Amino acid sequence: MYKVLLVDDERLELNTLKNYVDWKKLGIGTVYTANNGLQALETADFKKPDIVFTDIRMPVMDGIEFAKQLREKDKRVKIIFLTGYDEMDFIRQAFRLSATDYILKPFLVEDIERVVKGILVSLEQEQTVSHSRVHAERKIIDNIFKDDMQPAETLIGQFFAMENREEDTFRYSVIGLYGKSGNPPEKDFFREFPEVFYYVELQELNLLLLKTSVECHDVAESMAVYLYKNQENLGVVYMEGEHRLAEARIIRGRFEKAADAAFYLDSLTPASLSELLRGEKKAELAEEERKKLHILRKDITSQLSHGDSKLCFERLEDYLNICREACPSIYKNYIIRLYNHINDELVIENEELARQYPAMRFQGKTIVQLAEEANNDSQIKEGLIQYLNVILTWYCSLQENANYRVVVYVEDYIENHYMEPISVEMIASEIGLSPNYVRSIFKSGSGMTIKNYLSEYRLDKACKLLKNTSAKVSRVASMVGYDNVSYFCAIFQKRFGKTPNEWRRGL
Repeated sequence: MYKVLLVDDERLELNTLKNYVDWKKLGIGTVYTANNGLQALETADFKKPDIVFTDIRMPVMDGIEFAKQLREKDKRVKIIFLTGYDEMDFIRQAFRLSATDYILKPFLVEDIERVVKGILVSLEQEQTVSHSRVHAERKIIDNIFKDDMQPAETLIGQFFAMENREEDTFRYSVIGLYGKSGNPPEKDFFREFPEVFYYVELQELNLLLLKTSVECHDVAESMAVYLYKNQENLGVVYMEGEHRLAEARIIRGRFEKAADAAFYLDSLTPASLSELLRGEKKAELAEEERKKLHILRKDITSQLSHGDSKLCFERLEDYLNICREACPSIYKNYIIRLYNHINDELVIENEELARQYPAMRFQGKTIVQLAEEANNDSQIKEGLIQYLNVILTWYCSLQENANYRVVVYVEDYIENHYMEPISVEMIASEIGLSPNYVRSIFKSGSGMTIKNYLSEYRLDKACKLLKNTSAKVSRVASMVGYDNVSYFCAIFQKRFGKTPNEWRRGL
């Protein structure tokens, strides 16, 4: 639906225009009003009308001056002047300002409707042409970056001929999103980041072209937080500087070369492309490293069977750290080896475990598929930890009383949902027990209340984020489930005797 702005200092005429014309029937969604040119200019800046009806003689700022300033800011808006027979000199000035039409006073409603219908036809035609031009420009940009068969110089010439501008006036910054398999970001993403004016889809990588009027690093930080909150496990990499279209294929090559290192990115903190390119990954692990992984596979399996989650996950972290030295394909291969070893030793022949957790038979296939298709190592690690936690829960239940399972479930629930609002009632509903009973069992089994455990878990996560990322305190608070940053800072200081910023600086 289109928007109209009506400008007249005469209240009667303004009300007639607004109330006696059936704007909705004409296809107008919103009607704004103003009493003089200055007020109208402010409204137009904010509301961006498609059509403006304006009187000529008005106090503060007349219609001619208003139209002149509006046209400088918005070339596309349609301006119609309302004038009398004695103001034809003004009309000639108006048409020098590219006025669309004029209507003589006193006017009829039919006069307004006739003009609006004609303008709407014109707007539809312009929109069609604009969409076609944007689509054509989009295709050329894609080819400049991707089509190595066509000379870049030819495509660049076509683009600037279509844009009717000089090449030196076109500059951009670049952000790469790793883990997008040929799919562009969602529409909500582009509404959140209007700085992005083009995106280029590559295999498991999108290049976002940004206006150079913004700080690329700041936008990358905001994107990382947005994607983290929306459960998009994507690596965000930024390339500072102002770049020309002639550099497009070189830039693509640099981002593609960084793909292996980007696989291991912390999804919350963006990385500089130049820094990422310095971290080359191995095509294969050394013999000594492979031996260590073989020993660790046995050790992890042993700790699982003993129900020792602490040692199990310590060994797992050692295992993953060695794997991260290699390129993603090698990393994935050794993750599958770890799964196969655990599955062979603890799961396949365990009929009681299969009865208790029937999904275990299929979860293994999920781990293998995840290892083969994951966008980054964080996704693989999360899936692997969930798998190991099921096995740990089983073996722990053999060694402790039945209430231990409730404690483990509560801890697992908090681990998976700590970023969200959590209540004992929600957890109890998931388990199928009463809230008071869950409180009592957890306190008895863990030695602390669920509330205290949740607070400790969130603060521990906050400490890791403060230590390992450059995220602002307000963002860290949001990431660990606190919407109120003041409350987060208060409990953090109460727990550690320091503010989050002091803790980060080591004071």
